[in-house]
Order: sequence, then structure tokens, then C-alpha cells
Amino acid sequence: MQKWILSALALTCAATAQAGPNAGGTLFLHANPSIAYTPDQSSYCGQGVGSGQGGLVDCAQAVNFVTGADPTLFYVVAAFDSGANPRVAGLTFGVSYTASISLVAQGSCADFELTTGGWPNSGEGTAITWNTARTSQLVEAYWFAGYNYYAPDPALFALTAHPTQGGQFADDSVPANLDAIAGFGTLGFDAPGSTPCPTSGPVEGACCFSDGSCAVLLADLCAANGGAFQGEGSVCDPNPCPQPQGACCSPETGCSVVAPSECTDHGAEYLGDGTTCDPYPCDPAGACCVPGEGCEISFEDHCVNKEGGTYVGDGTSCDPNPCGPVATESRSWGGIKATYR
Repeated sequence: MQKWILSALALTCAATAQAGPNAGGTLFLHANPSIAYTPDQSSYCGQGVGSGQGGLVDCAQAVNFVTGADPTLFYVVAAFDSGANPRVAGLTFGVSYTASISLVAQGSCADFELTTGGWPNSGEGTAITWNTARTSQLVEAYWFAGYNYYAPDPALFALTAHPTQGGQFADDSVPANLDAIAGFGTLGFDAPGSTPCPTSGPVEGACCFSDGSCAVLLADLCAANGGAFQGEGSVCDPNPCPQPQGACCSPETGCSVVAPSECTDHGAEYLGDGTTCDPYPCDPAGACCVPGEGCEISFEDHCVNKEGGTYVGDGTSCDPNPCGPVATESRSWGGIKATYR
């Protein structure tokens, strides 16, 4: 199971745009000053969330502000709305913090961890997975012990997206569904922090329209505008919407079925969404003599009506050039003279 989860976390660009059970979840920091840090204890997991000593039972009660220069224990906690049914089997995140903050210890509360080379330095990241998915509204994921070297000067410790894998929750499906972390919290040392608790009610998601465009909307608004809702928490980058295609007639390469945006070669004509190359729909092409431009391969209609040129004939070529020299202007000390190129 961990291989599937790590594969999904490592290949975020291949993840489905459909939201999974962890959509809308956030990641925040909760300090627990009531627990004295000591290097004699190897792990502090199990003390950040729950009804124990200083444990957290509600996202809104998270402690995101600490003072003093002594090491403080603080936890990375995943939070989900009361109506959600999370299944957290893995996640990726990073950290960013003021240079005056010194970390003295840290540890994962999951079963497996894969970090970047400089972890836990600022700008680095980690990926963690559990053997069994976590299903509670608050999930204790990681712990740190650190202090502000220059207290009482203000400093900030922030959770961020992983520097290469982004901020993602993975469930225990095979392959794992990925949901973007909806918000990242901060912990203030002698300064205010922030706690992004998950919102209740409907969550926006990607809405696909018939022209292949995408917008992030609520499901009801998407349907009212004739769109197809891709799921709560789904995103438009990368665009999950099917792109319309049709026959594209190019005077140089003939017919191909592509999206309108790809039918951009000079003189190419897009025949419309849903059109095909069978039966062959394109007019014959040939050499076109364009005043001031020389010879190019074009369709007769494009040559005459859009380029103002002279169509030489179907199947004719620009090699050898049937159009003759092209007149240009050049300046000399003697005035303007006609030259040829």
C-alpha cells in the first residue's frame, strides 16, 4: 500500500482531478507548552491531539502563539470538516521559517517518512505515510521542538507545500487519490500565528464547459451555467476538461484532427468541432505568389482572398520559385533605389 501512496505523492501531475475523501482538509500548527521538552524522550507523538495533557479536540482551539526562548513542542495537525469522512494514508508538506528559529528535534507520527536532503531546514519538505488510513477529523502528523533565539523579537514558523511534490493528502485507494491541502497554518514566536480551519458546507471544484475551458465554481453554479462539475476540491491546473477537436486543413501537411488552438500554422483552416478527416475534407493546395512576400504554399481561397496573391495552380511548388524576384527598398547616400532579393 505504501508503494501506491508514495507513487501517487511523487507523481502529482498524474493525479485525477476528481476530489477524494480528503478534499477540503487543512494543515495547521498547534503548540503544547504544557509538555516540557527533554532530549531523553525520543518521540512526542500522541500528545498533540486528543483529550490528554494539552491535547487538541477542536481546530478552532489551536494554539498558534508562543513566547520565550525555551524549546516549545508544537504539532502538525491535519483537520477536516465535521461532515467529512477523511481517509488519510499519506501527505506531503514543507516548512519555511525565520532564521532566528532553531529546531532542536522533530519526528513523524506516521509509519514511514521520505524527506528532502536538507530536512528540516527552511525550504525543505517531507512525505509521510501510515500503514492504516487515519479517519478522524483531527490527525496528528508530525512534531517539532524549537525556540526563538532572538526572543522577544518576532519570528514565524510556517507550513508550506513540499518544494517538489506540493501539498497533498493521499487516501488508501489503489492507486491513491490525491487532494490538495486547502490551507497551511503558521506558528508565531512572540508574534501572532494563523490557523486555517476547514470550512463547512459546499466546496468549490473544477467546472468543465463544452469549449474545453475550466473555472473553479460551486457545483450548483457550475450546473446552472451548463458545465460539468469535476468534484469538490478539484482544480483547473492542470486543466481536467476535454478539449474540443476537429479537422484542420494545412496546405503543407494536409488534414489532421486537433484542438482549435493547435490549428495555427500559416494558412491552416479549422473546419469545426467534431469534424473528421474521413472523407478527406481539404481543398488541394499549390504555390501562391504574394506581393512583397514571394512564394508560399496555400489554398486557392486563402491565397487570393486573404493574402491578395496569385494562385499558380493545384499541386504546384515553390521550388523552383514560380513567382520571380521580390522587390524591396533600400536607402543609399544617393537616395532611394529599387533592389531585389
